[in-house]
Amino acid sequence: MDAGLKLYRPDGTEVNVRGTKDGAIRTYKHLPDFATLAARGKVFAALDTTTNVALVARPTTLSGLTAQNPAGSDTYKVLFSILAYTDVVPATLGMVSVWHCIHKIAVAALTRDLVLKGPGAGSAFCFLAGKTYDGDFIFDRGATVVDDGWVPVGEPVESNIATTNFVSREIPLRVPVILPPGQHYSLQTLATVVTFETALGLVWGELTKDELED
Repeated sequence: MDAGLKLYRPDGTEVNVRGTKDGAIRTYKHLPDFATLAARGKVFAALDTTTNVALVARPTTLSGLTAQNPAGSDTYKVLFSILAYTDVVPATLGMVSVWHCIHKIAVAALTRDLVLKGPGAGSAFCFLAGKTYDGDFIFDRGATVVDDGWVPVGEPVESNIATTNFVSREIPLRVPVILPPGQHYSLQTLATVVTFETALGLVWGELTKDELED
């Protein structure tokens, strides 16, 4: 006789498991995405307060913002989404888009342009209220990087002074980017007209290798 699958709660009571006619198990989301990680104080965000002039040609070796997980770190950085806003927009209507590059080769430690620890603009905040950031993530503004292949992420947006359409947005990464120790990741903005000035940031989690594989 086929006993089927039985699941139990931590207190030993049995869970009522429902299946489809094809044999799949029905599952239901109990909490929003990343809620458990946030409750453990492992999800953070930071946004640069200094803008860069958006490029008008495909990015190559100039990064708007590069995030590096330093060599020797005891956590992997898991990138969930990109933060972006325009601080200066052109007089004529134009489009601006965000591009990203996942680098293939580790480099020496980059410059800490964003002071993530402590209070103040540009510092990182934790999604668990009352907890401050105590990690080792490095954010370098305007770094020179290797062109490992840039691709656009998210949809471009339209803006100009006439519409006073100053853009701020969060772009979820449909597949989270994982940065092992020593690896880095870059962001840049591309516009159809000059004078777009943008600032960039990230939402990320910090997990040990064992936590990622659990």
